[in-house]
Amino acid sequence: MEGKTARVFDIGRFRNTDGPGIRTIIFFKGCPLHCLWCSNPFGLSSKRQLVVKFAKCTGCGACEAACAQGVNQVGEKVQVDFSACTLCGACIEGCTAGARMISGREYTAWQLYEEARKDAAFYRKGGGGVTLSGGEALLQYEVAAETLRLCRSNYINTCLETSAFAPWEQLWAVAQYCHTVFVDVKHMDDARHKALTGVGNGLILENIRRLCRALPRRGGRVILRLPLVPGYTDSPENVAATARFAASLEGAPELNLLPYHNLGESKYEMIGDAYPLEEVESRTGRDPRLLELQTLAQEAAPENRVSLGGDAILLD
Repeated sequence: MEGKTARVFDIGRFRNTDGPGIRTIIFFKGCPLHCLWCSNPFGLSSKRQLVVKFAKCTGCGACEAACAQGVNQVGEKVQVDFSACTLCGACIEGCTAGARMISGREYTAWQLYEEARKDAAFYRKGGGGVTLSGGEALLQYEVAAETLRLCRSNYINTCLETSAFAPWEQLWAVAQYCHTVFVDVKHMDDARHKALTGVGNGLILENIRRLCRALPRRGGRVILRLPLVPGYTDSPENVAATARFAASLEGAPELNLLPYHNLGESKYEMIGDAYPLEEVESRTGRDPRLLELQTLAQEAAPENRVSLGGDAILLD
């Protein structure tokens, strides 16, 4: 493990989601799924990427002058040929507006632990800790596991957000050090799941079953999450099927229904991509349609707690 690194695209501090208390969230780069509604497109590719925050660009032309590859053309709005970028960084150094950066930095497990430890005073006061997210941390499971081992051995609460799309041995290598594991269940129909995410759901569902048996025996808990994307995952049939699956699991894990939001839409343009679901509107937890789905899920899984919205999860 010594010297082995993982690629991370962000370290978010002072967050109050994805675990109890104040969290430091480490976002790993690269994901085996490509969900149409992904709100963290910087995490989809495992490669380093140029990011351009067009809203901050002043049109000064410094990037065009600095780039030997002709990536940038400045007119009324700067045009960027992302495919031609060699990540030399010349345009970033010349950008006085701070509108450019390279997404993706290498860290060892110890370095990630040190990053988390900077916020330890906040964890102690509010029962917070560290959450590994992404992308998908399991693609870099060795560093992820060692990071959480270091955190947990130093009394820092640990959580993982995952798709569970990985060999069981890799999932368990990381999950065994977690107080809480959040697992997304995108769709219960295998063919539909593949159409929406690029992969089937067989491995994911089996890993969830195994995780619900194994993690509570180590004092941890599993929380299932179902993103309610209008027209894609929010049909009554899929919600009821997901709830029945949750009801079949050992320990009756909580099922958290997540209203769809499009807050990540602007990030796609920053890396030269188009957002696949531009026509889909965000919904809030107060939407009557979502409340009806919550009731439906609770009726299908009467022994499980069914919550609506990420802030409604019952956390210890």
